[in-house]
Amino acid sequence: MTEPRRDDPDPWEVDPTLVRNQGSLTTSEGTVWIAAASVSALLVGAMLLALWWRLDAPLALAGALATAVILLVMIIVRYAVRDRRPRLVTLAALFWLMVLADLAIVLAVALGP
Repeated sequence: MTEPRRDDPDPWEVDPTLVRNQGSLTTSEGTVWIAAASVSALLVGAMLLALWWRLDAPLALAGALATAVILLVMIIVRYAVRDRRPRLVTLAALFWLMVLADLAIVLAVALGP
């Protein structure tokens, strides 16, 4: 059995397929997360407002407002956090929080009162 040489890089650190090594979490400035979240917020927010209007579901209105607030927080994080990695991880987490919260709200409204 051969020992790894000391100058060989750790295969876990240079593997580009690992989530932590993806470009959207290592080289981006964060604008891509804002763009994706804006499109998602526009589509989901419109759907939630339609659910509120047609079904008179106050939870749908609360979901639309929460979506707008999370998008606003993402914009603030994009310009307030200086370090790249924490900024990108926070933006990714907020984006997925928005998507999962909206999904939960839509399911709750669909299941009825």
